[in-house]
Amino acid sequence: MDELQVRKTDVAVINVREVAELLGVNTRTIWRLCQRNELPRPIRLGPRILRWRLVDIREHLDRKADGDIAVSRAASAGRGARR
Repeated sequence: MDELQVRKTDVAVINVREVAELLGVNTRTIWRLCQRNELPRPIRLGPRILRWRLVDIREHLDRKADGDIAVSRAASAGRGARR
């Protein structure tokens, strides 16, 4: 049974307000980010029920953080080379 146990965070789903709160933005911004494919798309649980998997949002944030660090390092290297 231990192998079949699933952590709640692996299957947790959150609504647009919770995504907005997590990212520190307005709900309208969440919809704009989705339209521009800058945020994972929500899953449809019913005709009027859209939710995001928490694990998808966390992975997205991790990728963004890694990308920002890479960009920051590249910019730092570029500045040092100009001197």
